[in-house]
Formats: sequence, structure tokens, C-alpha cells
Amino acid sequence: MAHVRLLPAMAGVGAAWLAAQTFTRLSDPDLSPHPDPTTDFEGARARIELIQAEEARLDLLPEGHSIALLAERRTPKVVVAFHGYTSVPDQFRLIGEAYRAQGYNVWIPRLPHHGSADRMTKDFSRITPSELRDFADRSIDIAAGLGEEITVVGLSGGGALALWAGFTRAEVANTGVISPLLHPLGFADWQDRPLVRTLRLLPIDIYNWWDETQREPKAEGYGYPRFSLKGIAALLSLSHWIANRGLPPVSGSVLLVRNDGDSRLDGAYNERFVRSLVPADRLHIHTIPGAAGLGHDLVGHSPTSENYARLPEAYRQLSLALGILIPRPPG
Repeated sequence: MAHVRLLPAMAGVGAAWLAAQTFTRLSDPDLSPHPDPTTDFEGARARIELIQAEEARLDLLPEGHSIALLAERRTPKVVVAFHGYTSVPDQFRLIGEAYRAQGYNVWIPRLPHHGSADRMTKDFSRITPSELRDFADRSIDIAAGLGEEITVVGLSGGGALALWAGFTRAEVANTGVISPLLHPLGFADWQDRPLVRTLRLLPIDIYNWWDETQREPKAEGYGYPRFSLKGIAALLSLSHWIANRGLPPVSGSVLLVRNDGDSRLDGAYNERFVRSLVPADRLHIHTIPGAAGLGHDLVGHSPTSENYARLPEAYRQLSLALGILIPRPPG
């Protein structure tokens, strides 16, 4: 019967291990950067061409391919734009064209496991924090050869990537985060990290619908109707790592676009987060009032995007925040 008496002790050890994994940093990945910047335009373009050749072998949506809007030379300024979680590079195409019109070289890379032609894909389950770190590193490495002054912008999950790049890569001069995925609504601050660690440890994944009334892909557009919680956890891991590492202040400027009409993310938390880490003289916050009636995706210009009917106001706000004139989409 000795093995019976051992069961409570084993259960206690298991509970202690689980608590240590979820309520401490033991299971947190190291998301330190591994820079390998290009030194010239041709080197950067060669890396882009390799990515484009790899994507040509994948079954992607037409809008799912990385976008390079380039001059034939290195430019004084370059922008890297990270699209949102479960979206595609084309989401940022009009904003990229606005930057290009102002003389920037523009690189809009496809996030890992995104862009699939199968819009019920389960590829989002494969996203890991380290893979996102490597992706952001490669994107900034390419930008280093495309231009002298690097600006990185991102929406939602792409905003989390942009913030990581702004804090870890000294080459980044300006960081713009648009409704970044730093903390979802409905959770207390203390619940966030244990939940993310648990999702990373679970051997299974859970998918939720963005819209419970729309449980299949729409005929138009490029959106994906559901999302992976493991994918969300991987993206949230980026800001957790930034907060836990006690990194030195960013060397460049940071812009936070806070949308008080956003029903998905906690804008007040986002503002507290960046204010706690970015010196006041390097931080600008552009707040979109809830009365503007704009939902989460301020960037997407597809006819099925949630703000399509109010896109002129969304782009007016983003033009003011980013300092560029974004053209209104046709139609």
C-alpha cells in the first residue's frame, strides 16, 4: 500500500510544479534579439527575394504575400509594417503606399503561419514566441539595408511585434503601435501572465470565433473567421518579456494609437504600459475617442473590414497620428 500513500505527495509535487510554471518566470522563453543586419540595399533586396521565392511555393491568398514597395536604391527613411493577427500584408498596403509616396522604402512582411488560402486553417496553432522574435529580427535586419532611419509600425499583434523591435533593436528610430495586443479586455492585470503561460504549456489548442454570428469565411475579403489561443499567447509573450526584462529606455520615439472604441483590447492598460516604460519626452499618445465609432481594425481596407463604412475617419485619425496622408481606397 506504500504506492497509495505516495499519491498525495505526488499530487502535491505536481501542483507545485504547475504553480511554478504558471505563476513564475520559469517557463518564460528568452526573447533576446539576435541581430544580423544587412549593410546595403542589394543585400536587403536579396533577402526579400528569397522570402518571396519561398512564399511562391506556398498556397497563399493573393493578399497574403509579403509586400515590398522599393526605390532602386537605399533611401533616407524606411518603414516596416507588421499586419495584425489573423490578417495579411495587404491590410497595410494603402498605408505602405502613403509612406512610399513620401520617399520611404517600405517592407510589409507576412507574419509566420499567416496568409493561407485555407481561411479555416489551423496554422495559427504553430506560432511560438521565439518564432515571432526571429521574424521581427529578420524584418529589422532587412530594413537596415533599405534605409538610414528605420520606422516600424504595427496593428494589434503586429503592434506587439513593433514594440518588441523598438525596445530591442537599436536601429529602430521610431515605433508606432496601433491598438497593440498587450492585454485583452476582460482580464485583471495579474491574470494575464499565468493564463499565457498555461496556454503555452497546454498540449492542445483552442479556437474561438471573432464573430459568433459568422462561423465561416466571408465570400469577400481576406479575413480569417477564427483565432488560436496559442497564437494569442505567443504574441502576448512579447510584451511580457519586455516588462520582465527591465530593458533600458528606447533610444527612439514611440507613438501609441489608443482607440477608445475598441471592444477587443484594453486601451487604458496599453497606455499605462507604455507610460511605465517609455520616457515622457519620447512618447506620443494619439487617442481616438469612442464617439468616433471605430472598431479594432483601424487599418484594414477590405470591403469586409469592420471599419470599412467609416474608413475615411479611420484613415484621417491614422494620418494625423503617423504624419502621412493615407489615400482613401477606391469604391
